[in-house]
Order: sequence, then structure tokens, then C-alpha cells
Amino acid sequence: MSKGRSFALIWCIINALMLLSFITPLIMITINFVLVPALALFTKLEWKMATLFYAISLAAVGAVTGYLGLFPILVSLFFLAPAIVMGIMYRKKLSARSAIVGGTVTLLGEMLLGLLISYAAGFDPIERVKEFLQSGVDSLPEVLRNSVNQAALNTTIHYFLQIIPLLLIVTAVFYTFIGHAVGRWILRRNNVLVPGLKPIREWMLPRSMALYLVIVTIMDMFISIESNTFISMVVWNLLPILSIAFTVQAISFFFFYAHAKKRGVALPVFAIVMVVFFSPLLIYLYCVIGLLDVLTPMRKRIAGG
Repeated sequence: MSKGRSFALIWCIINALMLLSFITPLIMITINFVLVPALALFTKLEWKMATLFYAISLAAVGAVTGYLGLFPILVSLFFLAPAIVMGIMYRKKLSARSAIVGGTVTLLGEMLLGLLISYAAGFDPIERVKEFLQSGVDSLPEVLRNSVNQAALNTTIHYFLQIIPLLLIVTAVFYTFIGHAVGRWILRRNNVLVPGLKPIREWMLPRSMALYLVIVTIMDMFISIESNTFISMVVWNLLPILSIAFTVQAISFFFFYAHAKKRGVALPVFAIVMVVFFSPLLIYLYCVIGLLDVLTPMRKRIAGG
């Protein structure tokens, strides 16, 4: 058997086993890597062979599980398009950033298309989410349910519904980034050169984003939590995205400082751990550090000193 067929067979089996795990509690772990098998197949192999072995893996899952396999098969098909797009970009030797952006945009496009089809079919997913959240509270024991401030609950549900675009973007970026990171690691060990991102210490946001963060932050100060306008929705979705971006910029600065001073990675790793576990308290500080990194020549002074 040729190396290409061996690779295809191995990833056909891996994909089938991963999808079978979706009907077990292991789904909490394995679904994070759902993009990887298809990405490996469509990057390493010609599209006809990749499609054949991918289809065989789905058929195997369907044959083993029957109707129970419908959910994992649909999930896999949902993530197929971004995997193919990223695979095409890898084969064309485009940058890692281009592949990640391409995969993210494709995944977001599928999500939006799904929402449009749902609305066209008379199904309102946003209203269903609202009902689900409310039913979760209603299912609480009476003592706890009576202690819930209904007005505060309604405000929280309203805010959650307003930031659904943010949740979709974060979800798309997460799956695409995990797919790229794990897929690249696997493919490089199979003699497929996949470009990587720049070292995190070299990441730098455009200066214009600093202005956007300041403007959005000021606008957020004057928007009521009960607001239901298009502007409020834009601000509530942009502010977390920009905050995350400048938090990452601060972490990039910590890695640059550690590299320039030859201090190892203890400081940046500690910074990551702190922001993950204490993000509400530290994210504003990290945003300020990220802003200073973008707007001032701190790196030149550190490198020169």
C-alpha cells in the first residue's frame, strides 16, 4: 500500500473513531478537534482520494450506529467546508494567517446561513435560546427560584442574546485555530510543510485599533444595559473582541520582553495563567499594557537597553 493510501486509511479510521466518540461523554474533549481529520486529508491528499476516504469514514459511522450516527455525521459535514478551504490554502503555500482567516470566515458563513435557513423555515433560534435559558431557571428548586431577581435575570438574558454574534465569532476562531495548530503539527510529521504563525513575541496590532478601542469604550459608558438598539449590539460585541485583542497584545509584549532579556518564558506563561483565572480583574490592566505596546516605542527601548 502506498504512503498516501496508508495516510488516508489511518485518518479515515481516526475520523470514524472521533465521530463515534460524539455519542459518548468523550465528546466534551474530542469535538474540539473535529476539524483535524478532514484538514489532514484534504491537505495531504488529492481531493478525489481525500473525498473518498472521508466519505468511507462517514459511511462506517452510519453503519455502526444507525440513526444515532446522524448527529456526529452532520457535525462533521458542518466542519468540512472550512477544512477544505484551509487545505486548499495550505496546498497553495499561503500564509497561516490567511488560512485561519479563510477557515474562520467560512465557518461563520455557514453559521449565518444556518440562521437564515432556520428563519426561512419558521424556526427562531434566538427565541429558542431565550426559552432555554428561562426554562433553566424555572427548573431550579423553588427556594433558589424565588431568590432569583426576575428583572436582573431578564436583563442578563437580553444581554446574552445581544452578544450572540460575539459568541459565533469566538467559536469560529477557536475551532479554526485548534484545527490549524494540531493539523500543522501532524502534517509536518508527515512531510507536509504547513506555514506557521509568527512567534507570538512578534505580533503587533495596527495602531488604528487603539482608536477603535477608545471610541467603543467611551460609547459603552453611555449605553444602558437594557438598550435594544443596533448601536448597542455593535458596541457590546466589539468591546470584548477588542479587549481580547489587546490582552493578547499584552501577552505578546511579555514574550518579547522575556526574549529580549533572555529571561525564559516564566513571566509570559504566568501572565497567561493569571488572565485565564482572573480575567475580569486583569483584562483592563492587560488592555492598557497592550495599548502602550501599540502606541509607544517600548519595544525599541527594551531591545536597545
